[in-house]
Amino acid sequence: MKNIIRLFLICILFIPSYLISEDKFELNELDRESIKRGELVTRTKKIEGTPWPEITVFATINTTAIKSCAVFYAYHEHKEFLPDLLSSVPVRYISPTDLHIKFEMKVQWPLRNSRYITGNKFSIYRDGGYRINWYHVISTSSKNTRGTVIFLPYEKRTLFIYRTFIHPKSKLAGLFKKRMLNEVLKSVKAIISRIESVNNNKEKMTGYITAVKKSLNGEYVYKDIAGAID
Repeated sequence: MKNIIRLFLICILFIPSYLISEDKFELNELDRESIKRGELVTRTKKIEGTPWPEITVFATINTTAIKSCAVFYAYHEHKEFLPDLLSSVPVRYISPTDLHIKFEMKVQWPLRNSRYITGNKFSIYRDGGYRINWYHVISTSSKNTRGTVIFLPYEKRTLFIYRTFIHPKSKLAGLFKKRMLNEVLKSVKAIISRIESVNNNKEKMTGYITAVKKSLNGEYVYKDIAGAID
């Protein structure tokens, strides 16, 4: 793909540098045809001093941007559909749209299970889109992590952009770079599958969208977090 002349620019997204690299996202004609067929388009970027690259995945979801984002925004349900995720528990509010989530991920031998907390900032994006950025708080397995998901209206569907970067602590991590990439692709597919599977469940979807709207209106959706809203 690197040698193909980029012909068609779909979107250029600028993300704050403290959260994620300031890159231009581009899809060429072949990429566009791929995502129309339901395929994933993947980019990797080498990050100096780390064994794992930054990964960006493009895909489409067969529903609207608000519905797609709303399903993903139910952080407490991530453990129900993300591969090898054992728990996903909201633990602390920074603001109604900035929430710390505690995760535990099952990791294959010889690495230990990963326990970590990320901050997750939700915001309205341009052109009717939505964005969630996550950032490193604490982790047993990584020195740093950051990422973003973006949901944009695209030809009666949603253009889904998923970007992640993890700087692992383990000296053996370089041996598992390919496995890590496969796990990212599995996660993206699982997210899309989850969104599309509940798309026509009016009761569930109403709840998801209500939570998003409350958050954007300054309400705290998760009301039972001990020590929240410091």
